[in-house]
Amino acid sequence: MISIQNQIIVENQMNQLCFNIQIIMKQNRKTCQDINLDNCKVLDEVLWKDDRLWISQSMIILLIKKAYDLLINDHFDMNWTLNLLRWSYCWSKMRMMIKRYIWNCYVYRRSKASRDWINELLKSLLILE
Repeated sequence: MISIQNQIIVENQMNQLCFNIQIIMKQNRKTCQDINLDNCKVLDEVLWKDDRLWISQSMIILLIKKAYDLLINDHFDMNWTLNLLRWSYCWSKMRMMIKRYIWNCYVYRRSKASRDWINELLKSLLILE
């Protein structure tokens, strides 16, 4: 079985956006599709940013799922998962995608307190015996 890291590297090498970014970097341009290319480098045809592996769009959900499933028993919050993934990986709109994934987790949403302001408007009924 191929590890997630190896899957990401293979996908990174074959991904068209990563390939385009590498070409743009060779032209000494600083941005590509709203991606800041400062601190980017290419090693063995794999794209790195800030010494973290760049994740292509097709691998993001798989990676978030793998990281979050490791923690599924505790259902950690978004910041904990974000920090775990930021340690080794990066991609555009990382915070937003992790937040959306975790918010769609049924168990996570059920375990959080309701912040619905409409419930504050409800009044208890007096029950006569």
